[in-house]
Amino acid sequence: MIITPLVGVDIGAAAKAIHSLLGVVLDTKGVTLAEWVALRTLGTAPDRVSQPSLRDGLVLALDIDPVEATAVLCSLEERGLLAYDRFEQIGLTADGRAQYDDLYASVVGVTAQVYAGIDTAELATTRRVLATVAARATELRAEF
Repeated sequence: MIITPLVGVDIGAAAKAIHSLLGVVLDTKGVTLAEWVALRTLGTAPDRVSQPSLRDGLVLALDIDPVEATAVLCSLEERGLLAYDRFEQIGLTADGRAQYDDLYASVVGVTAQVYAGIDTAELATTRRVLATVAARATELRAEF
């Protein structure tokens, strides 16, 4: 039996399915992907984050322009989920923390269902293989 290596289609199909599932979870909570990325960044940061750093992180993570990223942050601020301090550092408000915690619990719950029954050693191998594939693809891309 010939076993072909994983190709972009295999990896892309899994990523698309997970991304779609995340979209459903976020939709039920009335949150966009960009808002989730901003909330997750602030929710996992050890301290407050500079506005330019957070904006630039959204631009890179979501492939959006800086104006759109700024609009996401403004929307979250208007909804009372994040606030700036006097040094223009952004942090979650109490409502923002509650929103993040609720979203995080939902995402973790769904993720647990996705990975249920898959051997932890197989997951570790998959993570290692995908990291190697990503690194090699990056190296090869640099050669072009």
